[in-house]
Amino acid sequence: VEPSAPFIELAGHKADLWGASYSADGAKVVTSSSDRTAKIWDAKTGKVLLTLEGHNEAVRSAAFSADGKRIATACRNGEARIW
Repeated sequence: VEPSAPFIELAGHKADLWGASYSADGAKVVTSSSDRTAKIWDAKTGKVLLTLEGHNEAVRSAAFSADGKRIATACRNGEARIW
């Protein structure tokens, strides 16, 4: 990425952000947060497409499957989910 390239700010989590990962096609980004959620964002507009809720602790990581149809999340308490 060139330093002068435009960027999109993904703002919407209510606590610390732990990670961000692109989908294989680059169209979406998934983020994980201490607010106990993962969010899926449109990579071009920065708009939230979906919020994944249900973990009882901080979501430490999230990633798309290779085909982009599923997301895996891992929580601070050792729980993992496939969405």
